[in-house]
Amino acid sequence: MLVSLSLVVILKAIQDVSPAHWQLIFDFSQLTDLLWLGFFFSLLNWSLESLKWKTLLSHTKTITLSSAFSETLRAHAVSIITPNKIGEFGAKASFYSKSLRPQILKLTLTGQLYQLLATFFFGVLGLSIIYAQLSFQLKLSIGIALGLLLILGLVFYFTKFQNKWLLKLETYFSSLTKLSDRNNAKVLTLSMLRYMCFSHQFYLLLWLFQPELSYTQVMPIIFSIYFISSIVPTFLILDATLKAGLGLVLLSGFLATEVIIAVSLLMWIFNFGVPALFGNLLLLKPKRLSIESKHLL
Repeated sequence: MLVSLSLVVILKAIQDVSPAHWQLIFDFSQLTDLLWLGFFFSLLNWSLESLKWKTLLSHTKTITLSSAFSETLRAHAVSIITPNKIGEFGAKASFYSKSLRPQILKLTLTGQLYQLLATFFFGVLGLSIIYAQLSFQLKLSIGIALGLLLILGLVFYFTKFQNKWLLKLETYFSSLTKLSDRNNAKVLTLSMLRYMCFSHQFYLLLWLFQPELSYTQVMPIIFSIYFISSIVPTFLILDATLKAGLGLVLLSGFLATEVIIAVSLLMWIFNFGVPALFGNLLLLKPKRLSIESKHLL
């Protein structure tokens, strides 16, 4: 059932793309370079995510990098049908016994929080550079979102003394700040590397269409796009639409509209669509194995 839903999401996203944008991609003179570049960075991106998952698990269970890669892609295939990848929690927990599931949920959250921290770090850096160029409406939207986060933080701080559950949550967050812990430092580093991987993939795909593109002008905008989209709840099917919309607002002074939309589409295909397709194939594999084992018995 989950495989079917995930495949429907991928097909729906592809069908909603304008034929003109597909034509722009297929008629591109450097299409081969575009595909090689896209798939290389996509493989690197998911390899780093798999290595991060292997590192997170190291104190709980030792697994191979190939197993971590398989679990990561399978969880991604499930999460593609849920808002903000929340389905990843249940998917990864389902790969393990009931006794390990609470720990797996905690480790999954840890991995996502470190990735979010990387997004916030580079996003704030990017926004601080381009803030003066933003429209009043966008400044207001960002201000409201950050204000809500601040209010939630204050509510958490002032209520934690009266709530044991919040005290446990505070202890958990405090543990994440201890970068003297070798695993914490390694996971944070991998999160930073992964962020640099897909953000530079975005830039290089744009650069292929327009080689005179300025790195110092465009990278802060890309950082800002990922930051803003990270604080807006979306389904992955809408993620490309959101990033394309932000790209049109922030990159319109540097690139043609068609190029921005086409590259946003390619980023979704390389980093979400294709990995989810492979994840679906891997989700089917355990079922076949279990059927075979029953026959042997």
